[in-house]
Amino acid sequence: MKHSRTLTTLCMLGLLSACADINDTGLAALATRVTAYAIVNEQLVQGEMTLYTDRTGTVALRVDVAKPANDNPFDFMSPAKPLASPVERPILNSCLGRFRYTATTYGVIDLRCNEGSTAEIRMALIGETRGYGYGQTATGQASLTFGMAPTEARAHLSVPPGKQLWETNSASGLEMR
Repeated sequence: MKHSRTLTTLCMLGLLSACADINDTGLAALATRVTAYAIVNEQLVQGEMTLYTDRTGTVALRVDVAKPANDNPFDFMSPAKPLASPVERPILNSCLGRFRYTATTYGVIDLRCNEGSTAEIRMALIGETRGYGYGQTATGQASLTFGMAPTEARAHLSVPPGKQLWETNSASGLEMR
């Protein structure tokens, strides 16, 4: 009798664990991945947003680094421009965030970047997998788009004064000059 209770308890724990794994696998299998662009502290970052069926999501963005031409790591398509003045703040390389709906067509992204900046970006959804939003970091503005082609994303991103967004033929799609 004692062994049957232990066996029953172990079986129940195994079933509960399997249910959690099935739920996570189901969410990942039904997730939608879309392109995302953002301007955070006057820096363009781009990457991917993953939207889950439970009305949440994640965003992973990084600075697009110039890629070498002809697979030669020392031959770059465009040489790096020298800095006009020393950089006073840490360099932004990547941002990660979590998305959640707050209403039918609105949501919030809690965005955190590697150099320490954080932003709460208020999002407006213009389709099931498309949207844009704006927020503020301690040192500047933040804007983000997802699920849009580069042309449409340019219209919703807040570009810093004196800079412009250009479409490129590369996989990244946008470049800030």
